[in-house]
Amino acid sequence: MKYNKPVVVGHFVVSFDNVVNGFLTVVMAPLFFGATDSQVIQLLSSYAAYAALFITGPIGALTFGRMGDKIGRRRMLLVSIAGIGIPVVSIGILPTYSTIGIAAPIILVFLRFIQGIFKGAEFAGVLIHNHETGNKEVRSSADVVSIGCLGGFIAAVVCWGISQDVMPSWSWRAPFWIGGLLALATFLFRMRIPETDDFIRVLNEQNISRTPIRDLLRDYKLETFTGIAVGATYTAFAYSSMMFGNRLFQQAGYSVAQSMLFSACDLFWISASISICGRIADKVGVLRQINYATIILMVTAMPVCMLISGQLTLVNIYVYMIIVTFLGSLLASCFAAYVLQLFPISCRYSGFSVTDSFGAIIGGLTPFMMLLFSSVFDSNLGCAAWLYVVSVPTFILVNVMDSIMKRRLR
Repeated sequence: MKYNKPVVVGHFVVSFDNVVNGFLTVVMAPLFFGATDSQVIQLLSSYAAYAALFITGPIGALTFGRMGDKIGRRRMLLVSIAGIGIPVVSIGILPTYSTIGIAAPIILVFLRFIQGIFKGAEFAGVLIHNHETGNKEVRSSADVVSIGCLGGFIAAVVCWGISQDVMPSWSWRAPFWIGGLLALATFLFRMRIPETDDFIRVLNEQNISRTPIRDLLRDYKLETFTGIAVGATYTAFAYSSMMFGNRLFQQAGYSVAQSMLFSACDLFWISASISICGRIADKVGVLRQINYATIILMVTAMPVCMLISGQLTLVNIYVYMIIVTFLGSLLASCFAAYVLQLFPISCRYSGFSVTDSFGAIIGGLTPFMMLLFSSVFDSNLGCAAWLYVVSVPTFILVNVMDSIMKRRLR
C-alpha cells in the first residue's frame, strides 16, 4: 500500500487538535466558564462547548461534501485543513473570562463551531482520497485512523507536559499554537497532491452529479442512517474511554497532569487496537465484524460499566478503558470501509461526510452525556445507558441494510 503522506498527515493534525480540545476541557473550564463556583457546572459547560466541534459538522458535510463531489477531492482537502487551522490558532490567543467576561466563552464556542464545519469535510476527504487512490483494503483505512490516534497520543503527552505545576499559567495555549502550525504545514504540502483516480474517471465519463445531496437524500436514505449509527457507536465508545476516562482518573483523586498521562496511554492503545482490528476485518469480513462487534458491545456495556461504578482504582479504570477501547476499535477499524461501499463515486464525498458528521454529533456528546447520566443516577453505572442508546440502533440498522442489499443482488 502506498499512502499519500500530505493527505494522511491531515488526519494526524485533526486528531491532535481534537484531543487538545478534549483534554484541556478540564483546564479551560474555570478559565472560560468562571461565572459559577460549581465545578460540575463548569465542566458540563466546557464539555458542551467541546461538543460544538461536532454540532456544526453537518453544515460542513452538506456544504463541502457537495463541493467535493462536484469540484474534486484535492481542492476540498486544501480548503478543509485551512478552515481547521485558523480557529485552532485563534483559540490559542483568545482572552479568558477574567479579561473579557462573557465574551470569552461565546467566542470560544463560535471558534469551535467554525472548526467543526471544516472538520466535517476533512476526515471524509482524507479517507476518500486514500480509498480512491488504490488503498481499498480495510486495514488501509484502519491504519489511517490509527495514525490519527497517534496524533491524539502526542497531543495528550503535550497536554500532560503543559499541565505540570512548574509550567506558566499561559502554557495551555501552546498546544493550540502547535496544532495551528501543523495545519499550515499540511496545507502547504497538500498543494502538490494529485486528484484521485476514481474522480478523474467519473469526470472523464461526464458522470459528475449536479445535485449530490439531493441524490443522497432521495436514493440513499437508509444507507445514510446506517452509516450515522455505525459512526456514532464507535465514536461514543472511543470517547467513553478517551475523554470520560480522563474524568474518571480525576474522580479517583489523581491530578489533572496524572490523568492526562494515564489517558495518553489509552490513546496509544486505541491506535494499536484499530490497526489490529483492521487486519482482523480483512480476514473475517467487514459486515461480520460489525455485527459481532455490536452484539458484544450490547452484552458487555453493563458489566464493563460496573468496573467504574464502585470504588475507583487505577486498575479498575484501566481495565474498563482497555475493554471499551478494543470493542470500539472493532467498529472504528471498519467504519470507513463499510460506509464507502454504501455510496457511488458521484455522491461518495457527500455521503461519507454526512454520515461521519452526524455520527460524530452523537458520539461527541459522550463525555457530556456520561457525566450527566452519572450525576443523575449518582453512579457511573448510569454510563451504560448511554452506550445502549447508541449501540442497539446500530445493530438493527446494519442488519436491515444487509437484508436490503442481499435482495438487490438477487
